[in-house]
Amino acid sequence: MNDRRTVVGVAALAALAVLLRLPFLGAPTGSDEAGFLLVAHQWHDGASLYGDYWVDRPPLLLALFALVPDVTGLRLLGCACAASVVALCALAAGAAVDPARSRRAALAAAATAALLCSAPWLGTVRVNGEVLAAPFVAGALALTVLALREDARRPLVLAAAAGVLAACGVGVKQSSVDGVVFGTVALLVLALVRPARRRAAAVLLGVAVAGAVVTAALLVGAATLRGTDPLALFDAVVTFRVDAGETIRSSASGATTERLVVLLGTWAVSGLAVLGVAALVLAARRRTDPVAVATAATIVVGSLVALLGGSYWAHYLLQLVPASALAAGLVAARLSVPVVRACVAVLAGVTAVPVVLNLVSGVGEGSRAEAVGGAIAQAAEPGDTAVVAYGQPNVLAGAGLASPYPYLWSLPVRVLDPDLSELTTTVRSPDAPTWVVEWSPGFDSWALDAHELARAVASRYERVAEVCGRGVWRLREVDRAPVPSVPAEECS
Repeated sequence: MNDRRTVVGVAALAALAVLLRLPFLGAPTGSDEAGFLLVAHQWHDGASLYGDYWVDRPPLLLALFALVPDVTGLRLLGCACAASVVALCALAAGAAVDPARSRRAALAAAATAALLCSAPWLGTVRVNGEVLAAPFVAGALALTVLALREDARRPLVLAAAAGVLAACGVGVKQSSVDGVVFGTVALLVLALVRPARRRAAAVLLGVAVAGAVVTAALLVGAATLRGTDPLALFDAVVTFRVDAGETIRSSASGATTERLVVLLGTWAVSGLAVLGVAALVLAARRRTDPVAVATAATIVVGSLVALLGGSYWAHYLLQLVPASALAAGLVAARLSVPVVRACVAVLAGVTAVPVVLNLVSGVGEGSRAEAVGGAIAQAAEPGDTAVVAYGQPNVLAGAGLASPYPYLWSLPVRVLDPDLSELTTTVRSPDAPTWVVEWSPGFDSWALDAHELARAVASRYERVAEVCGRGVWRLREVDRAPVPSVPAEECS
């Protein structure tokens, strides 16, 4: 991207990605945002995996959340991530094609990344693991492309840096393997189709692997210094996911099927489906092009990751953005300028609709939890704690309270405490939470056996309010101001 006009264009598109996200800075805090902030800000040598809490995520994610003071800072960090992805995807696409077409490829990749990084229906309103992992993945893609070039300067340094960034992507979210897949496939294809560069490809792959391994070791070591046991960490980010997959499949409900339909529909109409098909067609036609083949392979793997997780949340599709933007650049380099402009215009229109709808109607998800937490905050006193049955850490954020129970999301409860024995023990202990929130009617949601828990709560707690259809219980032995009830119909 040595051309000044290209740099200016990419910078403008990066600014557009930020501007499209800024209106949502004040959106209600998401469950993951609240939970990760809560875990990150108390991460120390404690009784659980990360201080007093347990979460099935790698340590770099928590380290990034620890950098920001609150959800507004987190959303601004998300804006910076979006701008970085735009610039890095442009760099990758521009370097992957011949100089005569590099400007077209770079701008197409940048425009695609800017629009996809700002699409509310992909979950971009809130900052989660996929958003924070994306710059590392995009950087790994760009550095790999640069290292593959025959005129590359210091290719070994580029390959090592690509390995570092690929490992950081996995260090943010263990399923963000895109940088690893892209680099491995690209170098393997290079070795297979260009015998003269086979040795060089092997060396580059070895250097990249070394960079990734060293980075992973440093991340684990840093987490250990903060009190996170390495074996327990492996169990959380690897073993737990296997167990969780079985739990998700065995307890799937109609809501799970609905999320799958929404996920597939979002994939189809957001432009990701078209880009995925285009990448596969390009790879089939250019089977000797390491970048084209690696891009298609990365999109396929990312799509499988989104599906095999079993939960089918739309924000999983954000993992596809860096490779899809690179695919847009590669395809645009082979199309005429008017066709490229028409494609970008269509994608812009598809993105504009949900942006406008969200600005007009507001982002409802999380507002109910915010209302419940705010109601408790009006009555709580310093030193109070709370538990939400089950999950919804954004309630804790709204209340400004910690939890004596280590599991802040429903999935760890269902996998690690399925009979609710640990939660029941907590409720009966001297460290019992001051407040218990009954998120679903009764405590037996998710097909959990809540008989003993319900008895324990009824014996020690008084149901003092109903806020947005959620029951609020308070320890009988404490005296607090009344919690204001809010009818469900008044909650968005």
